[in-house]
Amino acid sequence: MRGMMVLPLWVLLLSCGIQAAGAQMKLYPDTLTVLRGEEARFTCSASNTKWTVMVWLLNGTSAVTISKLYGILPSPITNVTAEKVPGSQGDSWVFVLNSTERYNQGQVTCDLQGIDRKSANLFVQEKGIVQVSGDDKLAFKGKSVIFECRAAGWYPVPSLYWLVNDKKVSQGEYNISSEESGKGLFTVSSNLSVMAAKSSVVDCLVFVSALTTPLKSGVRLTVDPSAKDPAWFIQSVVGRELVAEATKGKDNLGYSNEGPTDHELRQPSGPDADYNELIMEIRRKMDFASFHKVPDVVHSSNPSLHSENQGQASTSEENPVNVRRITTV
Repeated sequence: MRGMMVLPLWVLLLSCGIQAAGAQMKLYPDTLTVLRGEEARFTCSASNTKWTVMVWLLNGTSAVTISKLYGILPSPITNVTAEKVPGSQGDSWVFVLNSTERYNQGQVTCDLQGIDRKSANLFVQEKGIVQVSGDDKLAFKGKSVIFECRAAGWYPVPSLYWLVNDKKVSQGEYNISSEESGKGLFTVSSNLSVMAAKSSVVDCLVFVSALTTPLKSGVRLTVDPSAKDPAWFIQSVVGRELVAEATKGKDNLGYSNEGPTDHELRQPSGPDADYNELIMEIRRKMDFASFHKVPDVVHSSNPSLHSENQGQASTSEENPVNVRRITTV
């Protein structure tokens, strides 16, 4: 019975001894993800102070060699170096990989030659661009508006989501598609349909895990609150040039009745008209406003008025300050 108890104790001590012998060094972090061009740093700490040579390998190729006696030895790789951890008495070193590239992705290994060896994983991602197509949009209330977002030049496939007035849109309300382009990079596209209820800011955000803040592109949606009266919207866009036409001369006594009729001022197909038709209508109204101008002087067949105008003309030549103009309708 006593012999049976001694055997498990001996096995336990042997196991602890093996674990202690294996814990000769620490390598951290176990996994590191960086953006291409950024710096990658790994730390190797030796608990066995009897080590003599520490070798850092990148995907199996020797990158940096450190002698405990002589320090860092020359390396043929120019974008790698090592730094001694302060206060470690030379038993902890940081492997530094500058300006990481996609081909650096893989395993980073710290080898305490003849003592222990550990590896960590390095992932290198790429940040592309993101753009919501088109400019700010204009729509009548209740109309559905489509927004398109395109993110190009990313690795790996990035995550994408939409915000409307800083509120995250449910993933079921938009579609996402991706394709691989040249150099192993990815392009992601998405369409979002927004019901024009009120003026809003629509943003498309894209990111990979190495990004601390997503990249964002957005446009503004302006909603006309008067969907039942499109003519009001046209007048508000065109501005003061159409006021005289809309009021039939109440605001301008020199109003000409040869301009467009009330029917012409109205949007022909109602509030559900296509957005492009609305813009064409606005431009047409602006063209009308550009030539319906009231002349400063209207000649009359009345002799007295004609002579008065002639007198005014001669006066204006002699004294340009005292000018009196008459507008006759």
